[in-house]
Amino acid sequence: MKNKAFYLFLIAVLFLFEPISKEAIAQTKTIICGEVKDLSSPNCMVQYFSTPFQNSLDQSEIIVTQKNTFKTNFAILEPQTVNLFIGTNIIKVFVKPGDSTYLKISWKNEAVFTQFSGKNATEAAYPEKQKKAFEKTIESAAFSQQLLNEMGNRNPVQFTEYLDSLIAVKTNFLEKNKTGLSTSFIDWQNAENRFELESLKLNYPSWFYSMRGIENRSVPVDSSFYNFLQLIPINEPNYLGSNQYRNWLKYYFLYALKKHKQSMQVMNLYAFCDQLFKGEVLKYFRLHLWSDIIQYGQMGDADMLYPFIKNSLQTNPQFVVLEKIYLNKSIAPNFTLRSIDGKMISLADFKGKTIYIDFWASWCRPCINEMPAGEALKKKYADKDIVFLNISIDEDENKWKESVQRLGISGIQLIANSQRNPETIQAYKVSSIPSYFLIDKAGKFIASPAPRPSSNEIVQILDSILTK
Repeated sequence: MKNKAFYLFLIAVLFLFEPISKEAIAQTKTIICGEVKDLSSPNCMVQYFSTPFQNSLDQSEIIVTQKNTFKTNFAILEPQTVNLFIGTNIIKVFVKPGDSTYLKISWKNEAVFTQFSGKNATEAAYPEKQKKAFEKTIESAAFSQQLLNEMGNRNPVQFTEYLDSLIAVKTNFLEKNKTGLSTSFIDWQNAENRFELESLKLNYPSWFYSMRGIENRSVPVDSSFYNFLQLIPINEPNYLGSNQYRNWLKYYFLYALKKHKQSMQVMNLYAFCDQLFKGEVLKYFRLHLWSDIIQYGQMGDADMLYPFIKNSLQTNPQFVVLEKIYLNKSIAPNFTLRSIDGKMISLADFKGKTIYIDFWASWCRPCINEMPAGEALKKKYADKDIVFLNISIDEDENKWKESVQRLGISGIQLIANSQRNPETIQAYKVSSIPSYFLIDKAGKFIASPAPRPSSNEIVQILDSILTK
């Protein structure tokens, strides 16, 4: 079966993860509390990553009392820099699971002053210290645009040298300000600083155009351009807590897949990891590979990897969290919806059959464009043990019914909107349409999301399933 694992990795590193359910997180609370003076705006919150398997931030509200004190607590699995939004200001704080940090915040002439105390106070204060040191230069709001300009104005070698100079600036700053910092924190901060820019370096050929909105083009580079990879500590377990390092590993994996023209079959991807990584880095990378497949690949592939991942990582606390997510996601949520002819139909009614679900709407042009291919699938597999469910999210039910008739959409037509069972849309995490899902005879997801009807991949998957 052909696999789109290359694209699920690309999606993951472009920050399209959904937040992980908090129910799956070990409840070791991290606390930030303190006092804030002269706050003009009462809007306060903290943003953080609950787990290492996401790039979309969770957030918790912070309540400031009439005595100008505040306190917030949240559950995290690994050390990280969190963002405290205090009024219109962002304060960066380094925290560890179970830490308790006390912070005094005050203003003078619109400048923000912070004073940290408590366990690991020096480390907690470092991200804000670094931000202030570079807030007018390499951490300014305009710096991302400057990077884009530098990428366009420099040749590959010059741009690489420019990025190396930025890494050196932050490395030197950390070296000069390392008093009171632990070795583990210094390793972590160096990895955060370095690999954010190493990712730009590795992706320069393709990002030169894609960052400008031009797809499927890349800047030609001599093979010697990648010589810098020889200087990078690829297998460095001390860096595994760094999100930037883990993202870089994904980019490096993609680069190596292309270079060696590897098959995208999931078991080949799993095996290919052995050629690039070792030790703890290999274990953690495979765990994140599995995480990406659970969230953006085919559940059949996630099922295939499950026994291998469990065998090597079942005592790892990150595996415990991810396993809960996997087990919850593998079962398709049941629903009961009204059909176009007024009957109440449940997903459970089709247990023992393969089910292909299409979430759509009458006003959605991409949905309508896929309908002819959907009808072709229904005809192709008319004699097979498969059910096709079209679920409209139309608010105007008359337009839904008219569109079904006008477009000649056959089969079972259901509706789920804000008035009629919106829980179904939420349960399937339908954030855009069309959205497709493929469910096996036992009620487990085969693909969530599934390929579109017009894709060759859905035919390959269905042929594989329905001919068994």
